[in-house]
Amino acid sequence: MPLQSLAGMPPRSAACYSGFVQRILKACRQRLETLARQFGARQPERAVALWMEKARQQSRDQGLPLSQALVLLDAQLQARWRRYQWRRQGRPLPPTGTWLLYCDAGLGGLARWLWAAGQRAVWCRETDDTRLIQKALRAGAVLLTPDSLLLERRIIRTGRLPTLWVPPTLRVPDQLKLVFEQLALRVAQPRCMRCGGALVPVAKAAVADRIPPRTALWLDQYFLCEDCDGLFWRGTHWQRIRRQLQALGLPGAAEI
Repeated sequence: MPLQSLAGMPPRSAACYSGFVQRILKACRQRLETLARQFGARQPERAVALWMEKARQQSRDQGLPLSQALVLLDAQLQARWRRYQWRRQGRPLPPTGTWLLYCDAGLGGLARWLWAAGQRAVWCRETDDTRLIQKALRAGAVLLTPDSLLLERRIIRTGRLPTLWVPPTLRVPDQLKLVFEQLALRVAQPRCMRCGGALVPVAKAAVADRIPPRTALWLDQYFLCEDCDGLFWRGTHWQRIRRQLQALGLPGAAEI
């Protein structure tokens, strides 16, 4: 919602929204201050001021709310920091498109879209932050979280657990685009929309009793989830999803 629309909102709603935006701006500034220190800036305040001005310029040039421009800048800097940490630790970056992604409890919508885009993603409903971090670390995953406070954990600040902040202010499609850009992902064959498992082709005759009669009349290609045994086919719903992935300009979307 653009800030200009606050004028048409009820006073209480406008105040709540304005307060929410201010919290996002504060979180972004704190993130920038932390990053400046991590990068070893001799004058962290000056680095933050330069980054803030860059975000303001992007906000003016692209007509974005400042909070959104700061979110995008933060993601770019986080990606740069991850690459720096991995190189310093002598760990090669995973090849493009091979990340395992752990979405925390607040990112269920993003997890489903990642599955639709063919990504290995786990929607972790764990609400205990420590257990969530431990699970992601054991799995060798990249943690996706909308919780800016979580980024202050030492294990994340030092780069031991690669983490991407996914701001709750972004719409789910914009969250998806942000993740793709920052992790250099490519759209692959879709995965199970229930659990994220891999889909394997199955003969139509083998699942004939599970196919809706009208669907059976015009579709011959079907898939089973290796994990939950769910049955899927590429009907009109999939075509809509495919068009949305292409509209976002995600790499590889035109090839599926």
